[in-house]
Amino acid sequence: MCEATVYVKTDGQEREIMRDVTRVEPEGDTLVLSSLLGEQKLVRGRIIRLDFLKHTVLIEETRG
Repeated sequence: MCEATVYVKTDGQEREIMRDVTRVEPEGDTLVLSSLLGEQKLVRGRIIRLDFLKHTVLIEETRG
């Protein structure tokens, strides 16, 4: 399987926000994260790193 774990970077700190993510879709300044089981989470931010070997996505949170 090719699921990813998503982390968000806020104030220089990285924290895990969602596992088993199968889709990341941009909608304006928001990213819609969807899991294998259909769970969804909205995050305001931008992708700053995709690591295909580690199956991770790093998002820098934006405010506004």
